Amino acid sequence: MRRILSIFLLLATFIYGANTQKEVFKVKTASGKELTFRGTDEGLIVSPYEGKIVFIEFWGTWCGPCLLSIPHHVTLQEKYKNDLRIVAIETSPKVTAKELLKFKKSGSKAIDMSKVQWFLDNKAKDPRAKAYFKKPVKELEDFIKSGKAINYDLVSSKDAGDFLYYISQRAQWRGSIPFLIILDKKGNVADIIEGMPSEDRLLATIKRILDKEKSKK
Repeated sequence: MRRILSIFLLLATFIYGANTQKEVFKVKTASGKELTFRGTDEGLIVSPYEGKIVFIEFWGTWCGPCLLSIPHHVTLQEKYKNDLRIVAIETSPKVTAKELLKFKKSGSKAIDMSKVQWFLDNKAKDPRAKAYFKKPVKELEDFIKSGKAINYDLVSSKDAGDFLYYISQRAQWRGSIPFLIILDKKGNVADIIEGMPSEDRLLATIKRILDKEKSKK
């Protein structure tokens, strides 16, 4: 119940709590693509991804739960290639666009499992946490063995400009990662997730958006 209330408050804050909804931000991906984020009363319009579900993730190459999310994102981007776009913004100012591009292309080879192990040993000691992360750890190990590249947009904090500050103000985000905002095809906020979401949670949100779209046709 407490977690449901927290999610509701995040959504309400994003939609109603800011006076800067209409701001526009130009963001460049590590691959050189220019994205535009335009604030609206209900969320964000991401160009050139209008008409798509958009995941906006704030993450770090050093963050264990963030690394554990990568196989989910790669799989979902493949499965919903016509409906979904993922934009992952690296929050550390020390990580350059050049390094991120190398990370993107190297994909599975660039992932440092010691970061994940440190997280499991120091932050996920509770038996319930260990049980929750067991499946994602196996999926990440399989992803590393697969040799796959990352198939979605990566952005450095430097190339995100003031967009990080905007999100921190509008969504009351305090910098903890991973932090995920999911927009439906109209750019409305469909979900906000703090921490590493399960693949089931992401699938359920995508399905809910697509089912709602179909019901209106």
